[in-house]
Amino acid sequence: MSMKASCKFISAIALLSLVACGDDSSSNSTNDEPESSSDQAVDPSSSETDPAKMFNVRVPNQESYVCESPIMETSETIAEHDIICTFKHGKLDGFIYMQGTPTSCSGFMQKFPVIENPKIQLYVNGAEAKVSETAYDWGGNHHVDEISFVYDGKKYAYNHSSMGFGWRPCQEMDCMKVYSANGELIEDGCGLDRTIPIVCNVVDKDGKFGTFEDNFRVCEGDDRLTGETQPDDE
Repeated sequence: MSMKASCKFISAIALLSLVACGDDSSSNSTNDEPESSSDQAVDPSSSETDPAKMFNVRVPNQESYVCESPIMETSETIAEHDIICTFKHGKLDGFIYMQGTPTSCSGFMQKFPVIENPKIQLYVNGAEAKVSETAYDWGGNHHVDEISFVYDGKKYAYNHSSMGFGWRPCQEMDCMKVYSANGELIEDGCGLDRTIPIVCNVVDKDGKFGTFEDNFRVCEGDDRLTGETQPDDE
């Protein structure tokens, strides 16, 4: 074989090798793309929508405070009282988590905790938000409780829209009222029409809580069912 023919033969082999390598590279790139896309998939049930991931939920201490009763000559242990609720108002959507640590107690026959300056965390539209003026009122012997805090210049107060016999609620807080910075009521979402519904769950002794499905019901004995106004007797 002449030198010229040998060079042509080698060039042809080199060209075929380059084509083959290019095909392999293209093929590998195509096969890798689906795996990369799958690895980057985002789980919609992330910390933005799951309170269990959103908050560091504690296991409430069941013997957080010892309440003495000098008159009855007895003592009673009181547990921490933690609550997680939805937060929905207009375009605002999220959750609040209250850690209620008793600082004293009240009540005569039945003792209940007095919780001053509870720790309240708010997540709204996927981000943690700053709150102030946090408060929790147990609501007397009938436990008509209320959570309140200030966020973005407004005060939000969680309460009850339905009362049963003896002016007692039959479920956890289910509605919200909105006040201006100076305390003026802007929107009462706790009326008969319950225009600002929320769902609350008390954290149990194991640090667990229920779902946030809205299973609100009008309490048995509610005056809208009986046609009678119940006395505010606590």
